[in-house]
Amino acid sequence: MIELDNLTKTYGGKDSGIHNISVELKSGKIYGLVGENGAGKTTLIKTIAGIFRQNSGTVSIDGYDSTKERTNALMNIGLMPDGVMINFDHSIIQQLSFYGQTRGMSENESYEKAKMLLSRFGLGEKLHNSSMRRISLGQKRRAMLAMCMMNNPVNILMDEPYNGFDPDGMRMMNDVITYEKSKGKTIIVSSHILKELENIVDEIIFIKNGKIADQMDITSLNKIGNRKIIFTVSNPDDEILTLLEEYGGIRKIGNQYEISISSHMNTKPEEINTALVKSGYSVSSFRVENPSLEDVYFSKK
Repeated sequence: MIELDNLTKTYGGKDSGIHNISVELKSGKIYGLVGENGAGKTTLIKTIAGIFRQNSGTVSIDGYDSTKERTNALMNIGLMPDGVMINFDHSIIQQLSFYGQTRGMSENESYEKAKMLLSRFGLGEKLHNSSMRRISLGQKRRAMLAMCMMNNPVNILMDEPYNGFDPDGMRMMNDVITYEKSKGKTIIVSSHILKELENIVDEIIFIKNGKIADQMDITSLNKIGNRKIIFTVSNPDDEILTLLEEYGGIRKIGNQYEISISSHMNTKPEEINTALVKSGYSVSSFRVENPSLEDVYFSKK
């Protein structure tokens, strides 16, 4: 569990960074951080991870104050940063092994753990002795994921973890995140790839101008966003737009029509289909799209 109380970290001016953030991030849940570039997501993650020292406020990690009990607090953190934070000229396995030793593991134990994790995340033995300079971006990101997991952290922080991955890598990342959640861990994921977040997170935290603008359970999206009814008719005419205006905003996209229905309206999709048929239109396709995280994100900008 991670608890933040009035956490503030500024730099380069009082308007930068994060300001007075208070939130409780519970065990066994995945939290998605979303917001524009510069909103404060990375600053928040790095402050929790101890890379940045806060100006004021507290970070408590499983009951340990990250300032007063720094070593104990940070032993419970695993960080996958947006980028690469290890030496490009040393071998991957050497660096992971050294990192494990800084987390209290013996040299042999950390070496074996590094081998296991690298292989688990798609970096076989042929790559273990390669330098970071010689491998692809996706392979670098897999190495950083392995480093994040070296100390079997109970709190996992991931900043843009999908960057550099192909579809197989993104699926692997989601499998890792959901598996770690099943073990009762607290997981924070910052990403601009909203569709991936929507598929795995339990709660969304919207960051704006360094503050928490909103926080909601992922299941609440249907209550605040607009549903979309998308259909095709084989005998369209100009009157169809007038017929459907009362149901919501309507627009034509190619040979399809889209109606956007506000969450506070009780309109049922079958009512629209019935109205079309009664008016003599032949409906050849008809589907409903519930609000997505992307829809809600843009509604809050």
